[in-house]
Amino acid sequence: MPLYEDLKVDPRLLLPCGRNRVFLVGLSGAGKSSAARLAARRLGWAARDTDAEVERRTGRSIAALFAARGEAAFRAYEQSAALELAARPRQVVALGGGAFQECLTRRCLLKRGLVVWLKVDPDEAARRLAAAAAAEPRPLLRGDPAARLRAQLAERAPAYGQAHLRIDTNGRSAAEVAAEVAAEMAAQAAAAAGGGGAGRA
Repeated sequence: MPLYEDLKVDPRLLLPCGRNRVFLVGLSGAGKSSAARLAARRLGWAARDTDAEVERRTGRSIAALFAARGEAAFRAYEQSAALELAARPRQVVALGGGAFQECLTRRCLLKRGLVVWLKVDPDEAARRLAAAAAAEPRPLLRGDPAARLRAQLAERAPAYGQAHLRIDTNGRSAAEVAAEVAAEMAAQAAAAAGGGGAGRA
């Protein structure tokens, strides 16, 4: 796939549909990937991760892709992966920290499923990430991760704030967060059933 080809977006992706998809957004260290796996297990759905999808497509780690091609190339792959995953029902998708900033991605996800902002304090996120720093380096968090996370939160909060639901993850386990996500989906499904159901994609 050429790095900078124009994205061919199916217009149907921008149409509302029944919320049989969940998209988890938020800073690195919010626990999106772990919560996605556990929530998907509770719901009987699939768990997906845009970073893992980018790595599968490129055959490179995120750090290696940044080093070889730069952030712009990574964002192009990330957006393509997010839009493709948005078309698949019955899944919980963990998105990279900056993915929801992209306007097209944000419009698509808000219409295609339940978007949940997993909120985390930048200092707590930095502590969570420190243990995995060697195995999973974060190119955008080099130097002082907590300071960089604070700056990212200030920049990204307006986009994150458009999510349908906010869940505070500070001091909570991934299992607790996943249970809340699954409970929200169950509540929405019950409400839709009581109101005659929602449209399906």
